Amino acid sequence: MRTLWSRWGRSAALGLDLVVLAVLAAGATVAVSRSVQADTRGDAVVARVGAEAVTVGDVERRMGQLAPFQLRAYGQTPEEIRTRFVDEVVVRDLLFAQGAEASAMEKMPEVQERMRALLRGALLARLRAEVAKESPVTDDEVRVYYERNREKFNAPSRVALWRILVGTREEAEGILAELKKVPPTPQIWNDLAREKSLDKSTSLRGGNLGAVLPDGSTADPEIRVDPALLAAASQVKDGELVPEPVAEGGRWAVVWRRQGMKAVTRPLEQEATGIRQVLAHQKADARVKQLLEGLRKEHVKNFNPEAVALLEVSGAGELQPARRPGALPSSRKPLAPSPKDQQHQH
Repeated sequence: MRTLWSRWGRSAALGLDLVVLAVLAAGATVAVSRSVQADTRGDAVVARVGAEAVTVGDVERRMGQLAPFQLRAYGQTPEEIRTRFVDEVVVRDLLFAQGAEASAMEKMPEVQERMRALLRGALLARLRAEVAKESPVTDDEVRVYYERNREKFNAPSRVALWRILVGTREEAEGILAELKKVPPTPQIWNDLAREKSLDKSTSLRGGNLGAVLPDGSTADPEIRVDPALLAAASQVKDGELVPEPVAEGGRWAVVWRRQGMKAVTRPLEQEATGIRQVLAHQKADARVKQLLEGLRKEHVKNFNPEAVALLEVSGAGELQPARRPGALPSSRKPLAPSPKDQQHQH
């Protein structure tokens, strides 16, 4: 005899979601929040709804999915909670499922898609659980990942610098004098950088050199900062201008120290949990990829992606109505004649 659990698994949400999930779980096994061993008591029939039997085991599994505070909402006493839960959840869901079957809702495209989604989710959840059990992440794997990716967990000190580069010391001094009249603002600085800086690779972004490492490197491999700029910037506080122009090659720089960032060192002990999660995810993804490749070889036949050429997708990612073979795109359709043109035709 088929049991309630084998038909609909987890309880559905309200409305169509409730009906759909109740229908589609037929034949699918869904993991529950805590395991319950089957025994003679679990096979006892609580209710019959149509041809279906609701057993104590079914009810116990369903109740096991809820937190205690959720169960308390069904009554003040254990007896009331059990009775109402069976009637208002278990029997109610099964009635919805049988009503949906009577209406042949399982044949509706949107219902079938939700059936596939539930089966897909159940398969992936089971696969990930199997990987976690069969191939748990070891301490050695965590340590190796940390050593190979130290740059992700350790960062040297950095300083954010903005710089306006000009041809002469006198021009740099003039810019400094103008900036010292009032506290400089990003807008004033940006305007000056765009107008006066000779470094066109950074002038349009206000002379922003980014976060500069002690060796002068930045996130942009094409930008490397002169050591003289770093030395000058180290003599002032965050938010201050370097008081004198700084020689940079044959030119002169006006430098604004925006923000200093201390070196960051995160030890393995601090990052182990996160690394373990990353590695577990990678292992599961590898198994999923392996499964998908096998399923694809076994089941995918007559793959013809060119058949969807009639579907139009806009640059914004919007799906356009399918056009008939031979029909002109909307942008190339001839315009309908105006009333004046129709008069001329007559």
